Amino acid sequence: MIFTHLERPPHPALQPFVKAFWYLRIKSDTPLRPLNSTPIPEQCLYFYPKVKPQAYISDTQSMTASTAMIFGQGTIPAKLFVPQDYLMFKIIFQAGGFYRLFNTPLTLFTDKPQDSEAVFGKPMTDVRDQIEQTEDFEKMIKIAENYLFQKIKQIKTDALPLDSVMQQLNWEHQSLDKMARQACLSSRQFERKFLERIGVSPKFYGRIMRFNAAMKGRMQQPNKSLMHIAYDYGYFDHNHLLRDFKQFTGSVPTQFDLESALIY
Repeated sequence: MIFTHLERPPHPALQPFVKAFWYLRIKSDTPLRPLNSTPIPEQCLYFYPKVKPQAYISDTQSMTASTAMIFGQGTIPAKLFVPQDYLMFKIIFQAGGFYRLFNTPLTLFTDKPQDSEAVFGKPMTDVRDQIEQTEDFEKMIKIAENYLFQKIKQIKTDALPLDSVMQQLNWEHQSLDKMARQACLSSRQFERKFLERIGVSPKFYGRIMRFNAAMKGRMQQPNKSLMHIAYDYGYFDHNHLLRDFKQFTGSVPTQFDLESALIY
């Protein structure tokens, strides 16, 4: 099997909006086992120039990706089937970066990935067509950055204090009132504007961030007890982590296949 994963930061002018570009190329002679997908705290544009992956949300609900897709904040687990000939390129946005660039509420895409061509029209179709014609990561980055530079020119408002607060490290450990004060907003205004920019409430997004960090810690130390993981990542107790585990994986720790989990 050929497996190539690459990651690059964006051009400095794009860094207030874009966190990173990712590239994943897989060629396998045998079928790949499905991945357990848990919520990741991110909002992205995905491109699948070759065979498209398929996700199963439940026994009755499935989705096959289109070539270019908007992925808002996910909140539910899924089973992801990756094809043997797989190429993925994605743009990961800073918290609030997608909203600033496209002036589009992220609530439209929470747990509802959408075809980005249907949302953004011909400019996105042009980007998709160009990305489909190459497998070179650096060329894909150049195509994406040219498109994003044009979007920056259309922005009519400067960054707000809220945008800086949302991109702080470990903000999920601060109180809502404190973050609202830093953003020069009331708590209710902060929640409303946060929901518009991320797609879920600050409290729920904080839960996703904490659970994701705990799962990464568990992958690094698989023999560590769940009680110690809970303590390390700020949970009240073992049961507090267990409730999030059931909600975000659809399983319990003893039955969850960590080796096939999509966690990063």
